[in-house]
Amino acid sequence: MTNGTNNQVVVTGIGCLGPFGLGIDALQQALATGVATTSDIDRSAGYHRNGSATQVAATGELDLTPWLSEDDGRRMSQFSQHAVTCARMALGHAGLAEIPSERTAVTIATAFGPGGFTERLALQVLQKGGKFASPFLFTDCVANAAAGQIAIATGARGANLTICQREAGPLLAIAQATNDLRLGRADVCLAGSVDELQPLSYAILDRFRALARPTARDGKTEELPRPFDTQRNGYLAGDGGTILVLERDQHAKARGARVLARVGDSARAFDPTAPRTGHGRDSAALAARLQERLGPQLRTVDTVISSASGARRGDALEAEILRTVLPKLPQVLAPKSVTGEFGGGTLGAAMLALIGTNFGKPQGCTQPDPNIGIELADGLIHAQHILCSAHAAGGVSSWLTFSQP
Repeated sequence: MTNGTNNQVVVTGIGCLGPFGLGIDALQQALATGVATTSDIDRSAGYHRNGSATQVAATGELDLTPWLSEDDGRRMSQFSQHAVTCARMALGHAGLAEIPSERTAVTIATAFGPGGFTERLALQVLQKGGKFASPFLFTDCVANAAAGQIAIATGARGANLTICQREAGPLLAIAQATNDLRLGRADVCLAGSVDELQPLSYAILDRFRALARPTARDGKTEELPRPFDTQRNGYLAGDGGTILVLERDQHAKARGARVLARVGDSARAFDPTAPRTGHGRDSAALAARLQERLGPQLRTVDTVISSASGARRGDALEAEILRTVLPKLPQVLAPKSVTGEFGGGTLGAAMLALIGTNFGKPQGCTQPDPNIGIELADGLIHAQHILCSAHAAGGVSSWLTFSQP
């Protein structure tokens, strides 16, 4: 548990981008509509089967030049471009023109890493042989490339970590950064999540039946994520990035920083019943772990930022856990219906819920599943104490609390 003000960690800045555009204001506008911005996935490479999912919440082309020069950007994968942009945006939002280099850490989560560079490098090796592999591609084709590029771009010379735990990664990254700050290993940490979604990774997700498929409804075909809904049949794949500036409370106070949120405690667990590509069924054990770690804080939770995305089993698992630890359910939000899966959009949604913002009813959620018993909140949300949850395919679960400053 959090012990005393000296161990408190606060959020002072946020940088984000995604299918909604650039920055927290763009995310706020998208969440207010409840509608995801989607486009057709590029099927020209032939990876996709007939009848497969077609829509993706892709970031697309954005003007990053306020945060990243063209000369620097052309040496990076899209993955690293987005990471550096979010980091610099977050530092600007936090009012940190200069950082304590030796005391600034970086902790980034990613599910897929730089897929485009990795695919291109693999094709070079397969088609021409290893001696023709491009060193330019190799330097930015590993999962920790984004964290390294952030350190180079910002001068952060503290600990540099990358977490690869699929959907649970964003919360694990914030928890790791918070722990490092509480232990005095750093004064500032850039922490969050970045993902780049390429047609190949999209096609693989679709073949594992993870993605929402086209369905006929009211005389027309729809392809929508439907968290907690009777008609849910998979999630909307998306990409982007969200990075928070975390600081030790005394460091933020000393420089007169505006505090967006206080970071509470975290919990993590593993469900061995989960298959490698799906969710398990031991909700009782996961709920017990959450209760053990966060019991006192759960009593004050008034808002849940859920990881529900439209996954058949994943949403049911989430609901089982929430109903066990929170018998009287508070308001529940599912921002992945707008931001898509991956890219850390839930972190931005949590900050906005604490600041106070409108959340629209997700477009596809019209028939709440009676077996789940959760109807998503909408309207003006102004939370005091938030529980964020995440459950990854493969069995890892993570939880984190935020509260008003």
